[in-house]
Amino acid sequence: MTIRSTPKRLFCASIVTLAVCGFAIPAMALDADDFATKLSASISQSGTRLSFSEIEPDGSTITLRSVRADSPGNPSIPFGDVTFNGVEEVNDGSYFVNEAVFGEIEFSQGQNTFSIDGVNVNGLSIPADGAASSFDSMLDYEGFSTGAIRVVNNGSTVFSMAGIDLDVVRADAASRVNMMMTGSDLKIDLGNVKDTKTRDALKQLGYETLTGDVKMVGTWDRQSGLIELEDYSLTLDDVGRLSLSLEISGYTPEFIKAMQQARSSAASNPGTQAAQQAIDATMREMLQQLSFKSASVRFDDASVTERALEFAGRKQGVSGEQMREFVKFMMPLALGRLGIPALQQQISAAASIYLDNPQNITVTATPAQPVAVPVILGASMGDPRSLADLLNLQVIANSPVEQCCKQ
Repeated sequence: MTIRSTPKRLFCASIVTLAVCGFAIPAMALDADDFATKLSASISQSGTRLSFSEIEPDGSTITLRSVRADSPGNPSIPFGDVTFNGVEEVNDGSYFVNEAVFGEIEFSQGQNTFSIDGVNVNGLSIPADGAASSFDSMLDYEGFSTGAIRVVNNGSTVFSMAGIDLDVVRADAASRVNMMMTGSDLKIDLGNVKDTKTRDALKQLGYETLTGDVKMVGTWDRQSGLIELEDYSLTLDDVGRLSLSLEISGYTPEFIKAMQQARSSAASNPGTQAAQQAIDATMREMLQQLSFKSASVRFDDASVTERALEFAGRKQGVSGEQMREFVKFMMPLALGRLGIPALQQQISAAASIYLDNPQNITVTATPAQPVAVPVILGASMGDPRSLADLLNLQVIANSPVEQCCKQ
């Protein structure tokens, strides 16, 4: 773990932990070898290899000792002893674990140590055939939560959170999956920023420690592959709230499986040109299935704008108000390099409104029809200026309500 750790990366690291939560051996009459084989097949699809020293069954409770996860390019993660409660075999050959309980997790990379004070995973399903391409072949869970999360650099805690909670709700007869994630009591110590100028600038802005939280609300239709990320936001006290909304289709179980298999193939042939070419070929093929529907990025100010204007003004020997007018005056000139007159006018007008009364500013992309991701990539490389019309980019300041993806 590096000092660049963010809530998003910490969240992804927590997701990795659930890969281990089902690595249990069913109790009593359950076929332990069959359970382990099916779980290993499912986990290995992502290129992760699991190991443990011994299995201790006790009725429907199983404890795995010294569990460890290894994946190419990442530090080995020791999970210690993991207890699985309520393990049962389902008629179709899959397995269900009511609850998986982890102790403290800690590993280091370079001068940084990452730790989680325990993880609980609820409703873990291990597929009968982890190598199949259907949704039922994917490792599944109903929710998980963590204890306190910390990143320590050279003995100092540079990042911490009280924990992460994720709930997943799905209907038995429907393909729609609803997800909600929260991460509370986030704290970032800026006193450990290595660059002296950056650290001093942050201090002058009044930021020595940042506190806040993260949130994610979204849905996934596994049949159509439609992902509707309603809100993925980071809120920092006395700074502001940055939120993202996104709609993209084609993210089906088949798509996920293909990507997992490509990663697994690369993991089995690390550093080889053939493996990289295989991943590139798979990526190009799979991206054909994805279509962009809409997106929105919004920032709600909580004093950082006024602080930045005052700071920049002091550097130039003028007041914050004078710096505000200077920025508004220079904005059209700076935007002239874009070569997109209509968008330039939008940005300039929105920036002027925002600077006069910093509340919020939003950028939306809502094309009339879904746009294939390869088309967007092609436009970005061939003629980036065409993206404004292709995606129907709009810039809005001080909107009374959040601009959602949907029209």
